[in-house]
Amino acid sequence: MGHILLLLPLATLVLYLLTRKKKSALPLPPGPKPLPLIGNLRDLPLKNEAATYNDWAKRYGDLVYANVLGRHLLFVNSTQIANDLFEKRSTNYSDRNSLPMINDLMGWDWSFGHMPYGERWRKHRKMFERQFRPAVAPTYWPVQRKEAHALLRNILDAPSDLIEHLRHNAASVIMNVIYGIEIAPRNDRYIDIAEKALDGMAKAAAPGAFLVDVLPFLKYVPAWMPGAGFQRKAIAWKKAVLEMRDAPFEAVQNALSHGKASPCFVSNLINDLDKENTEDQVETIRGCAGLAYAAGAESEVSSLSSFFLAMVLHPDVQEKARAELDSVIGPGRLPDFNDRPTLPYINAIVKEVLRWNPVAPLGLPHMVTSDDVYEGYFIPAGTTIIGNTWTILHDERNYSQPMRFWPERFLTADGEEDNTALDPATAAFGYGRRICPGRFMADAQLWISVACLLTVFDISPGFDENGRPIKTEAAFESGMIWPNSHPKPFGFTITPRSESAKAIIKQTADLVA
Repeated sequence: MGHILLLLPLATLVLYLLTRKKKSALPLPPGPKPLPLIGNLRDLPLKNEAATYNDWAKRYGDLVYANVLGRHLLFVNSTQIANDLFEKRSTNYSDRNSLPMINDLMGWDWSFGHMPYGERWRKHRKMFERQFRPAVAPTYWPVQRKEAHALLRNILDAPSDLIEHLRHNAASVIMNVIYGIEIAPRNDRYIDIAEKALDGMAKAAAPGAFLVDVLPFLKYVPAWMPGAGFQRKAIAWKKAVLEMRDAPFEAVQNALSHGKASPCFVSNLINDLDKENTEDQVETIRGCAGLAYAAGAESEVSSLSSFFLAMVLHPDVQEKARAELDSVIGPGRLPDFNDRPTLPYINAIVKEVLRWNPVAPLGLPHMVTSDDVYEGYFIPAGTTIIGNTWTILHDERNYSQPMRFWPERFLTADGEEDNTALDPATAAFGYGRRICPGRFMADAQLWISVACLLTVFDISPGFDENGRPIKTEAAFESGMIWPNSHPKPFGFTITPRSESAKAIIKQTADLVA
C-alpha cells in the first residue's frame, strides 16, 4: 500500500475542499459531530449497524446528517419523510451516486439498479416492469408453485440441509422464470458463478470497504502497483459478474436459434423485438435479466431463513397458522394462490417476516440531484440519501412492540386483515421510483412457500448432543446493504406433521406445474 498511502493526505484534503458543504443560510439536519477533514468517518459502524443507525434516529430525529471526508450522507428514519422525499419529490431523489468499485471496476454498470437516474435507466425499468406488473405476475404462479413443492420434497429428504435447499429453490424459480432453464440439483454452473459475483457485491457494498469509493482517482491505479489489491479483486469479480449476466442469456439465444427455447422473460422479449435498434434492445434485455437473478435470489433466501427462525422462536404462531390452514384448506391438499384471500393469518405472517428482518436494512442509497430544502434544513446536491428501512419498520409509532415477531399486528380483533395497519412493503422493497419492480413476484413466492411449509411441517428448536433443546436467539448478520441481511446460523428441527402430510409432499412429484 506504500505508494498509494503517500498520496492519501493530499488527496483527502483535495477531496474535502472539492466536496465540502455549500454555503447556505439554512442549517444541515442534525447528526453526530464531525471531526476536521474526516468528518464522521470514525462514527460509521463496522458491525451492529442496525443498532447504531437506530440509535442515531432516537438521538437526532427522523432526519440525520453525517459527513464522511466531505461527502454528505442523509438518513431518513420515518415513513412520513420517506414519502415526502422519495415519493412527492421523486424527480430529485431518484439518482444514484457514482460507485467506482462496483460499477467502474467490477462491471455492474449494466445493472439498472445501479444506473444514474435518466433515459437509460427509464428504458430498462420500463421493460422490466412490463413483465412483472401485477397483471402479469399470475403467469409465473405455476413455476412458483412447482418450485415450492420441490422445496418441500427436498426438506423432507434432507432437513439438515435447509439453507442449501432455500438457495436452490430461489435460484431455480428465477432461472426458470427469467431464462427457462432448469438448474442442476447440485453444483449448477450458473448458480456457482452467480454466487461468486454476488459475494463480491456484498463485500464491495459495505460502507468504507474500499478506499477507491472515497477517492475515485484510485481506479486508475494499475493492478500491478503495490497496494492495488482492490484492482486484482475487482478483475476476478468482474469476470464472474459478466459471466453471470451473459452465460444464461446466451443459452436462451442458442435455444431460440434452434427453436427449442421455453417461454420465459428473455425469450418472450426477444420474440417481441422491434425491427429498429435491435442490438440496443437485446442489451437492455440482457441487463434486465441479469439483474433479476442478482436481486431476487439472495432476497428470497434471506426472507425464508428469517421465517424459519421466527417459527423456531414462536411455536404459538405455528399453532395459529396450522389451525387456519386446517380449517380453510382441509386434509389432502396443499394451499394454492387462489386460497390467499381466505388465509389472513398466513398473509400476516408474510408481512411480519418482511418487517421483522428486512432483506435490505438500508437498501440501495439514492442521491439528491439538486439542492433542496426540507422542513427548514438544507440538503445539498450530491447527498447520499438512505432510507433507513430497519428503523422505519421498527418504529414504535407504527408498530407496537416492534422487536417482537407478532403477525397479529396486521389483523383486526376478529382475525381479518387490517387495512389500516402500515404495510411493511412500503419500505421493505425500497422507495419511490427506485422501488423493487420484482416485488409482486417476490411476495408471491414468499407466500406460497410459507403457506405450503406450514401445512405439512412442524418447525422446532434444534437439539444438542445430549438431546436438550438448543437456545435460539433472534440474531442476524451484520451487513446492512443488499444482499447481506441473513439470520446467523441457528439450530432447528423440521419434521412432517403426520404420515398424511408426508404423503402429500411425496405426491407433488407427480403433479404437473
